[in-house]
Amino acid sequence: MHAHTGFETRHDACDVLRTHRHAGAYAALVIDGNHVEASADGPVECRPGTLVLHPRWHAHGNRFGRLGAKVANLDLDDGLAGDALRVLHVHDAKEALAVFARAPHRLRELIAACSPAPTPTLQPWQHAFLRELDDGGHDIAALARLAGVSLAHASRTFVKSHGMPPQLLRRELRCRRALRLLAAGMPLADIASASGFADQAHLTRVLRAATGAPPSRLRRQIKSVQDAGRTAAVQ
Repeated sequence: MHAHTGFETRHDACDVLRTHRHAGAYAALVIDGNHVEASADGPVECRPGTLVLHPRWHAHGNRFGRLGAKVANLDLDDGLAGDALRVLHVHDAKEALAVFARAPHRLRELIAACSPAPTPTLQPWQHAFLRELDDGGHDIAALARLAGVSLAHASRTFVKSHGMPPQLLRRELRCRRALRLLAAGMPLADIASASGFADQAHLTRVLRAATGAPPSRLRRQIKSVQDAGRTAAVQ
């Protein structure tokens, strides 16, 4: 495993970071204070001892509490981060911080000793809404009607819980699916169709806007990471 030296970030009380995207995979360990991280994965309550493993290209926003927060961060290789957000709780915060600060080579050991954090709490209607948003072709207004809520209420609720309104959330879910399929080696036209994009050109525009790179370059990056992982596994 390759990991870089960690660094700390400090955030003021009641600070808000709008939804932003990190190009690389990284781990975040909450040292002091608290905040809520909102993304397509739902709201994550981050308190001292919370360890969040972010995959490459993860987009999220943060709302900090009245005490602000201090967070230790550590860049990760993609093999350890995986392709989905993982939220854990460390059993010894002091030891975990020492790993981040002085022994990043022990991060895999630290992760293995963690316990899973509670899953995000959503309103009951949001679960069906999210399934249809990810898999179905209904427009957002129709999904709100099916859920028994107004379009305005659906938008406010998802902005609070996921950091983005339903339309942007749908685009983010489609981007995630496309990135997974890029790793599987599917033709770009097939990926566009399977991910809910109008065509290959639409896929290219959205992924370029989301990640800064077109699908062809993203595929090469993914393949490079996969090859490096296989090489490390053999050594």
